[in-house]
Formats: sequence, C-alpha cells, structure tokens
Amino acid sequence: MGMYDILNAGCPSCGKELEFQSKSGPCVMFSFKKDNLPPEVAIGLDGDIIRCQFCNKRILLKCDIPKKVKIKLIVTKGLKFDYEGNIMRNTLIVLRGKKN
Repeated sequence: MGMYDILNAGCPSCGKELEFQSKSGPCVMFSFKKDNLPPEVAIGLDGDIIRCQFCNKRILLKCDIPKKVKIKLIVTKGLKFDYEGNIMRNTLIVLRGKKN
C-alpha cells in the first residue's frame, strides 16, 4: 500500500467533505485543509478531477501555486550532509547531518 497526503475540502455543489489524495510532498498520511495546503502537496493535486460521492458532480481541483518559493540557507559548522534517494521533480530530499 502506497503512502500519500490528503486534502479535505467541501464540494462546491453540495458542501459535503471530499478527500483528494496527493502523491507529491512528504507522503506520510498528513491531512490538510484548503487554508494550510503546502505548495509541494498542491503541485500533485492541481488538475485532479473526482466525482462527488454525495451529489455525483464532477469536481475539478485547481491550485494557485506560488511562482516563487522563499528559502532560507543556514551555514552550519561541523556537519557533513548527504542525501538519500533520487533527485526528481517534486521529490522531497532528506538531508542527514553527520558529525566529523
């Protein structure tokens, strides 16, 4: 069974809560609402279409993903960094620090 993250949002037709599954982002079964959805999860949801199980309407999910992402770089002393996994688009890279 694969891991994913979830967006819970109300159907625009009937108002019942729907569940969208995203395979981008951390994929550790986090559950998000529309107001706290991170961009890395939104990327995987943009353009998804599901059918509401309550009113049977087709629902298109469109995400307004920011064009610029703010990052912060921090200089550390006494640590070496390496990464695990392949670097691919929309993939989370896990960094582990190792003391010298």
